[in-house]
Amino acid sequence: MKIFVDDKRDFSEVQLYGYNCVRTYKQCITLLSVFKNVDVINLDYDLGGIETGLDILFYMKQNNIKIKKIYIHSTHLEGVREMEKFIKRNFNKVEYTYCPYCN
Repeated sequence: MKIFVDDKRDFSEVQLYGYNCVRTYKQCITLLSVFKNVDVINLDYDLGGIETGLDILFYMKQNNIKIKKIYIHSTHLEGVREMEKFIKRNFNKVEYTYCPYCN
């Protein structure tokens, strides 16, 4: 399972790489509640609502979601810093990459 979360980007390219694409926190949580093992999650920080990509990471930690790779593609620098701190504290054995302009 590969998940791409972004409220604005075009999904046509990332879908070619096998991603299940969602726009909101709620849509992502629905996928994560069904699939407890995820190969890759690619997160934006801003999701157009109250919840953020950081809230998705909180959910994953609280619900023991198994993850192999985390990518962050957000250009929201403060949000990226907070997400990185959380990843280092809670997912330190998971491969992590920051790539703000990749799909």
